[in-house]
Amino acid sequence: MAEESRLPPVVLLHGCGGSPEQTFLASGWPQAFTASGREVFAPRLPGHGHDSVSHDPVDYADLAAALLPRLPQGPVDLVGFSLGAKIALDLAVRWPARVRRMVLGGIGDNAFAPETVGETAASALEHGAGPDTPPGVRAFLATWDPALNDPLAVAAILRRPPNPLLDEAGVRAIRCPAAVVNGADDFVMTMGTRLFAALGAEPLVLPGVGHFDLPRQPQFRDAAVRFLGVTG
Repeated sequence: MAEESRLPPVVLLHGCGGSPEQTFLASGWPQAFTASGREVFAPRLPGHGHDSVSHDPVDYADLAAALLPRLPQGPVDLVGFSLGAKIALDLAVRWPARVRRMVLGGIGDNAFAPETVGETAASALEHGAGPDTPPGVRAFLATWDPALNDPLAVAAILRRPPNPLLDEAGVRAIRCPAAVVNGADDFVMTMGTRLFAALGAEPLVLPGVGHFDLPRQPQFRDAAVRFLGVTG
C-alpha cells in the first residue's frame, strides 16, 4: 500500500450529455481504483446536472478552465471519455504540471475539430429525433437520461464556441504519458491517426465496441488501472 499511497488522485471525466453515474459508477470504475488505494474524483462537466446550469452557449466557451478549479490540488491522473477526453488533452496542454498521466477513450482526430453534429444533436434534445436524424445522434439520444441532465444546458454545450482548441503541435508538446482505448466500431476510428501520432500512443482497439458502450468494457477500465498505476 505504501507504493500506491504515493500516487495522485484519479479524476474521471465523462462525455457530453453523460454523467459520472452512467459513465463510470455503474461500471465499477471508482471501486477498481480504490481497491488499489487510489483516491477517486468523478466531477460533473460544466453544464451537466440540474444545479444552476446555464442555457447560454457562451458560458461554455472554455470548458477546461471552468473545470480546473473543481479538480484536486496538485498533480492528478485523468481518465477522459469522449468530450472528457478532449478536456483532458486541453488540461495537459495548458496546465502540464497538473496532469501526471492520462488515459483517453472515444477520441481520435475529432479532437482537432469542432462538434460536427453539435447543432443536429442540440435540436434533437430540444425537439426530439426526426426522420433525418443521423444514426450517431440517435445513439446519443438513446443514452440520454433527463433525470441526470438539463437538455437545454446540454444543447447549449453542443452549441458552444469551439473549444477545446487543440492542434498537433500542442499535443506533441504534452509531457505526461498517455494511453488511448477505442472501440473498433466507434466512428472516431475512421477519422485518421493524427492524434495518435502526435501523442505517440498506439490505441488499444476493442473489437465489436462502439462509442457509447466503451466505458462499460472491463478491458477499458482494466487498461486504465494498469496504466495509471505506474509510479514515476
